[in-house]
Amino acid sequence: MRKILILIFIFFISISNSLSKIVYLDVQYIIDNSNLGKFYKKKIKSNENSALEELKNKEKIISTKENDIKNQKNILKKEEINKKLLELNNLVKDYQKLRKKNNQDIIQKKKEYSSKILKLINPILTNYVQYNKIDIVIDKKNILVGIKTLDITKEILAEVNKITKEKNLINEN
Repeated sequence: MRKILILIFIFFISISNSLSKIVYLDVQYIIDNSNLGKFYKKKIKSNENSALEELKNKEKIISTKENDIKNQKNILKKEEINKKLLELNNLVKDYQKLRKKNNQDIIQKKKEYSSKILKLINPILTNYVQYNKIDIVIDKKNILVGIKTLDITKEILAEVNKITKEKNLINEN
Protein backbone atom coordinates (compact mmCIF):
# COMPACT_ATOMS: atom_id res chain seq x y z
CA MET A 1 0.00 0.00 0.00
CA ARG A 2 2.83 2.37 0.91
CA LYS A 3 4.59 1.71 -2.40
CA ILE A 4 1.42 2.42 -4.35
CA LEU A 5 0.98 5.73 -2.53
CA ILE A 6 4.57 6.65 -3.30
CA LEU A 7 4.05 5.82 -6.96
CA ILE A 8 0.89 7.92 -7.08
CA PHE A 9 2.76 10.75 -5.37
CA ILE A 10 5.58 10.53 -7.90
CA PHE A 11 3.09 10.38 -10.76
CA PHE A 12 1.33 13.54 -9.62
CA ILE A 13 4.61 15.33 -9.06
CA SER A 14 5.70 14.34 -12.55
CA ILE A 15 2.47 15.59 -14.09
CA SER A 16 2.41 18.85 -12.13
CA ASN A 17 5.98 19.73 -12.90
CA SER A 18 7.37 18.05 -15.97
CA LEU A 19 10.73 19.72 -15.40
CA SER A 20 11.34 18.09 -12.02
CA LYS A 21 13.86 15.31 -11.96
CA ILE A 22 13.24 12.26 -9.79
CA VAL A 23 15.71 9.40 -9.40
CA TYR A 24 16.10 6.39 -7.16
CA LEU A 25 19.00 4.80 -5.34
CA ASP A 26 19.57 1.34 -3.85
CA VAL A 27 21.32 2.24 -0.59
CA GLN A 28 21.60 -1.36 0.61
CA TYR A 29 23.31 -2.35 -2.65
CA ILE A 30 25.91 0.36 -2.08
CA ILE A 31 26.46 -0.74 1.52
CA ASP A 32 26.88 -4.36 0.43
CA ASN A 33 28.95 -3.86 -2.73
CA SER A 34 31.17 -0.86 -2.10
CA ASN A 35 34.83 -1.58 -1.44
CA LEU A 36 34.42 -0.20 2.07
CA GLY A 37 31.30 -2.32 2.62
CA LYS A 38 33.13 -5.46 1.48
CA PHE A 39 36.03 -4.59 3.77
CA TYR A 40 33.66 -4.21 6.73
CA LYS A 41 31.95 -7.49 5.84
CA LYS A 42 35.34 -9.23 5.96
CA LYS A 43 36.05 -7.73 9.38
CA ILE A 44 32.65 -8.84 10.67
CA LYS A 45 33.12 -12.33 9.21
CA SER A 46 36.54 -12.56 10.86
CA ASN A 47 35.04 -11.53 14.22
CA GLU A 48 32.21 -14.05 13.75
CA ASN A 49 34.69 -16.83 12.97
CA SER A 50 36.87 -16.14 15.99
CA ALA A 51 33.80 -15.93 18.25
CA LEU A 52 32.48 -19.17 16.77
CA GLU A 53 35.83 -20.88 17.39
CA GLU A 54 35.78 -19.74 21.01
CA LEU A 55 32.23 -21.05 21.42
CA LYS A 56 33.18 -24.41 19.89
CA ASN A 57 36.02 -24.74 22.40
CA LYS A 58 33.62 -24.02 25.27
CA GLU A 59 31.16 -26.57 23.85
CA LYS A 60 33.89 -29.22 23.81
CA ILE A 61 34.76 -28.48 27.44
CA ILE A 62 31.10 -28.69 28.45
CA SER A 63 30.63 -31.93 26.53
CA THR A 64 33.73 -33.45 28.12
CA LYS A 65 32.60 -32.48 31.63
CA GLU A 66 29.13 -33.85 30.94
CA ASN A 67 30.56 -37.19 29.77
CA ASP A 68 32.85 -37.33 32.80
CA ILE A 69 29.87 -36.85 35.11
CA LYS A 70 27.91 -39.58 33.32
CA ASN A 71 30.85 -41.97 33.52
CA GLN A 72 31.48 -41.29 37.20
CA LYS A 73 27.86 -41.25 38.25
CA ASN A 74 27.95 -44.71 39.82
CA ILE A 75 31.37 -44.26 41.40
CA LEU A 76 31.10 -40.86 43.11
CA LYS A 77 29.06 -39.85 46.11
CA LYS A 78 25.93 -37.83 45.62
CA GLU A 79 27.51 -34.65 47.03
CA GLU A 80 30.41 -34.87 44.61
CA ILE A 81 28.08 -35.44 41.67
CA ASN A 82 26.00 -32.43 42.71
CA LYS A 83 29.14 -30.34 42.96
CA LYS A 84 30.22 -31.38 39.45
CA LEU A 85 26.71 -30.72 38.11
CA LEU A 86 26.83 -27.25 39.62
CA GLU A 87 30.17 -26.62 37.90
CA LEU A 88 28.69 -27.87 34.63
CA ASN A 89 25.67 -25.58 35.00
CA ASN A 90 27.98 -22.63 35.62
CA LEU A 91 29.93 -23.50 32.46
CA VAL A 92 26.68 -23.67 30.48
CA LYS A 93 25.57 -20.29 31.84
CA ASP A 94 28.94 -18.76 30.95
CA TYR A 95 28.65 -20.25 27.47
CA GLN A 96 25.18 -18.77 26.97
CA LYS A 97 26.32 -15.35 28.21
CA LEU A 98 29.31 -15.44 25.86
CA ARG A 99 27.13 -16.44 22.91
CA LYS A 100 24.67 -13.65 23.64
CA LYS A 101 27.49 -11.11 24.04
CA ASN A 102 29.09 -12.22 20.76
CA ASN A 103 25.78 -11.87 18.90
CA GLN A 104 25.22 -8.39 20.35
CA ASP A 105 28.77 -7.36 19.42
CA ILE A 106 28.28 -8.52 15.83
CA ILE A 107 24.96 -6.67 15.53
CA GLN A 108 26.55 -3.54 16.99
CA LYS A 109 29.49 -3.72 14.56
CA LYS A 110 27.11 -4.11 11.59
CA LYS A 111 25.18 -1.02 12.69
CA GLU A 112 28.40 0.92 13.25
CA TYR A 113 29.82 0.01 9.85
CA SER A 114 26.55 0.76 8.04
CA SER A 115 26.46 4.13 9.77
CA LYS A 116 30.01 4.91 8.65
CA ILE A 117 29.16 4.07 5.04
CA LEU A 118 25.97 6.15 5.19
CA LYS A 119 27.97 9.11 6.52
CA LEU A 120 30.26 8.73 3.53
CA ILE A 121 27.34 8.45 1.08
CA ASN A 122 25.45 11.51 2.34
CA PRO A 123 27.80 14.28 1.10
CA ILE A 124 28.42 12.38 -2.14
CA LEU A 125 24.70 12.15 -2.76
CA THR A 126 24.16 15.80 -1.83
CA ASN A 127 26.81 16.93 -4.31
CA TYR A 128 25.43 14.62 -7.00
CA VAL A 129 21.91 16.01 -6.52
CA GLN A 130 23.11 19.63 -6.69
CA TYR A 131 25.34 19.06 -9.71
CA ASN A 132 22.66 17.18 -11.69
CA LYS A 133 19.78 19.41 -10.53
CA ILE A 134 17.79 16.51 -9.11
CA ASP A 135 14.66 17.31 -7.13
CA ILE A 136 13.99 14.03 -5.36
CA VAL A 137 16.00 10.87 -4.60
CA ILE A 138 13.96 7.89 -3.43
CA ASP A 139 15.27 4.68 -1.91
CA LYS A 140 14.81 1.81 -4.35
CA LYS A 141 13.07 -0.35 -1.77
CA ASN A 142 10.13 2.10 -1.95
CA ILE A 143 9.86 1.87 -5.75
CA LEU A 144 7.51 -0.66 -7.29
CA VAL A 145 8.43 0.00 -10.93
CA GLY A 146 10.83 2.46 -12.42
CA ILE A 147 12.82 3.14 -15.55
CA LYS A 148 16.39 1.90 -15.21
CA THR A 149 17.73 5.23 -16.44
CA LEU A 150 16.44 6.81 -13.22
CA ASP A 151 18.60 4.48 -11.11
CA ILE A 152 21.72 6.34 -9.91
CA THR A 153 23.06 3.49 -7.77
CA LYS A 154 26.03 2.65 -10.02
CA GLU A 155 27.17 6.27 -10.23
CA ILE A 156 27.01 6.75 -6.47
CA LEU A 157 28.73 3.39 -5.89
CA ALA A 158 31.57 4.42 -8.20
CA GLU A 159 31.91 7.72 -6.35
CA VAL A 160 31.89 5.98 -2.94
CA ASN A 161 34.65 3.64 -4.11
CA LYS A 162 36.63 6.60 -5.48
CA ILE A 163 36.35 8.55 -2.21
CA THR A 164 37.22 5.43 -0.21
CA LYS A 165 40.40 5.02 -2.24
CA GLU A 166 41.29 8.73 -2.11
CA LYS A 167 40.84 8.94 1.65
CA ASN A 168 42.48 5.56 2.15
CA LEU A 169 39.59 4.49 4.41
CA ILE A 170 40.20 0.78 4.08
CA ASN A 171 43.75 0.95 5.47
CA GLU A 172 42.69 3.23 8.34
CA ASN A 173 40.39 0.71 9.95
